[in-house]
Amino acid sequence: MTIAKIKQKKSLFTGVLLAFLFLTNCLIGYKDYPKILPLPSEEKTLDTNFVYVLPTFPQLNLGGREALKNYFENKTRFKKTMEGVDVPKTGYLVNVKVNYRSPTPIATVFLGASTLTATFLPAWSTQDGYDVQYILYKDGKKVGTYDYHIFRNYAQWIFFIPISWYNFETATEKEVFERMTLKFFEDAKEHF
Repeated sequence: MTIAKIKQKKSLFTGVLLAFLFLTNCLIGYKDYPKILPLPSEEKTLDTNFVYVLPTFPQLNLGGREALKNYFENKTRFKKTMEGVDVPKTGYLVNVKVNYRSPTPIATVFLGASTLTATFLPAWSTQDGYDVQYILYKDGKKVGTYDYHIFRNYAQWIFFIPISWYNFETATEKEVFERMTLKFFEDAKEHF
């Protein structure tokens, strides 16, 4: 084997090892959103047009945008759903706005130090997450604004590797956005 191939295999091994460490040494949970089974689809009974505007997520998207799209397309009672930006003269439009809430400055310092030391130093955050707003229009007129807040608990440390299975016991970002959208439809039911 040549020295170049040995170095290439060594750097590949190092990259895989670092990826494994970074993916298995963090714990993520969402406050007020325990793990539940996926939400079922509703029967398509409404012939009214339903248009939705999806946001561009301001940071790494962990399934929230896809959850919104899937919910609007497949789990609502509307037969005709489409993504768009124009408020229809008849029917509904839901404009979803998502703002990422950064960790506190102290948590950001710890997260940076932990990342720089390959998570040998612990880090955590309890205040980051999303502020989500659903703006509802009916027959061309704005009828309501609904605000929701998602708080995420995040911790990383190399010693979390043995308990990283815990992430399978917590709700994912996709599940959280799906349930929050269900809550929006429950809160806005007077308009539907």
